[in-house]
Amino acid sequence: MHLVTPESMREMDRRTIEAIGVPAEVLMERAARGALDVLLTHFRPSPGARIGVLCGMGNNGGDGVALATMLDHLGYHPVLVLMGTPERFGPEAQRFHKVAENLIGDRHQLNGLDAAGVRHALSSLPPCQLWCDALLGTGLDRPVEGRFASAVKFLNEQPAPVFALDTPSGLDGRTGQVLGICTQAEVTATFGFPKIGQLLDPARGFIGMLCPIDIGIPARVRDAVGVEAFALDADWLKGKIPARPTHAHKGSVGKVALIGGRAPTTGALTMAARGALLGGAGLIFPGTDPQGALSARTIAELMPRPIFGDAGELHADALSQLLDKSDTLVIGPGLGTDQAARQALRHCLTATPRPTVIDADALTLLAQNRDLFQAACDLAACVPVVLTPHPGELARLLDRSVDEVLSDTVAATRELLARISAVIVHKSAATVVAASDSPLGLNRTGNPGMATGGMGDVLSGLIAASLNDHPDNPWQAAAIAVCVHGLAGDAARKKVGTRATTPGALLDELGGVWRRFEA
Repeated sequence: MHLVTPESMREMDRRTIEAIGVPAEVLMERAARGALDVLLTHFRPSPGARIGVLCGMGNNGGDGVALATMLDHLGYHPVLVLMGTPERFGPEAQRFHKVAENLIGDRHQLNGLDAAGVRHALSSLPPCQLWCDALLGTGLDRPVEGRFASAVKFLNEQPAPVFALDTPSGLDGRTGQVLGICTQAEVTATFGFPKIGQLLDPARGFIGMLCPIDIGIPARVRDAVGVEAFALDADWLKGKIPARPTHAHKGSVGKVALIGGRAPTTGALTMAARGALLGGAGLIFPGTDPQGALSARTIAELMPRPIFGDAGELHADALSQLLDKSDTLVIGPGLGTDQAARQALRHCLTATPRPTVIDADALTLLAQNRDLFQAACDLAACVPVVLTPHPGELARLLDRSVDEVLSDTVAATRELLARISAVIVHKSAATVVAASDSPLGLNRTGNPGMATGGMGDVLSGLIAASLNDHPDNPWQAAAIAVCVHGLAGDAARKKVGTRATTPGALLDELGGVWRRFEA
């Protein structure tokens, strides 16, 4: 699924109209007809049902007017409510309104009413079985206030479900943030291509079911304007998992070293190691302290090495020997942030370069030590490096607050990307995968049950294993791991429920996901 910004979508519309010659009213009719199909399929209104259509005065309102005429044609009772006078519509919307004037008797104009008047007028209407939100669309760039805020409040407080046209009114289509107040939709029919913000939080909580509507934007126009992102989901994953060669052996499918797992967080590295193992790596070498090695030995396939002593000191020679056995590295889960951890990270970043996943405590060390961050930048200049921060870690790396990061997760991810030529996996409920030479990936898999300690450790191991499958495309390697991780979490939730979706439950479902998608 291609994802765009509202600005890109408007440019695609413009080029389709001006350069290709498709009339604007044709695009509007396609949008309304697609929305009608979604409405009928999802809501199944009863014959003759009253269906409210609340319209602003821009193109989004024109889509609503066109939809109302189509509902009337099918024998429903559209209640068409305009926030202003028809003269404020663009020419294509005015054409549909002329048709509505001749077809729809239940029409209401709220021009001239203040916020209280709008609320009173809407509340005075007889109940509808469904309300359609065609107020503001995706071009909104300022808080919803006054009479439009009053209309949104009405939609949210009346008892019928709400169907949003293009986007719920009040959402920023680029960042996913709520601009003052937002319509709570059960279903959203978005036109052309989904907007990036619609897949981010908090927008996902207002969108409901997202249904993209093809309005006929030519591929040449899409490609000329460009898409900003791809949705990472089961459809995207199809065909991207390569078959393993018949001549493969344990030394050819990935030798992963993992550094961390020091007491008392010994389990972190073991979970990362299990992620690498079930991601397909051939040999797994955890490097940890004596207690961490005992934890790792509970998994027969792992071959732990003590690289830290009983007093926590680093044994540099042991670390060098471990790195020599590996072709891919994960560092950070359960590493700690003391002097020995800093020494281990510096050693790994300046040793013979190898694809490296930097996670957890190692990210904190990068944020605290400018020389280590520079070493990571130097490493990323010659081999694939993947950073996997959650919002708190990203905030530390950028020296910003968590609220600033969450206010625009894509911009924050790109800000880090501008500082280091790595793949950035910004972990959240809607994980962002970014690299300088690739579009964004926005993850649509996963669920709230995965809000559990250890999930990120599993992901770091999966990414390391995936880097061995896709050595020339680290962005795709990371995106595949993120998508598979979420699908396994979804399978675990289906089997054991949300609250029991532990990292162990997710790991148990990885085999089924691979079997479903392997070539």
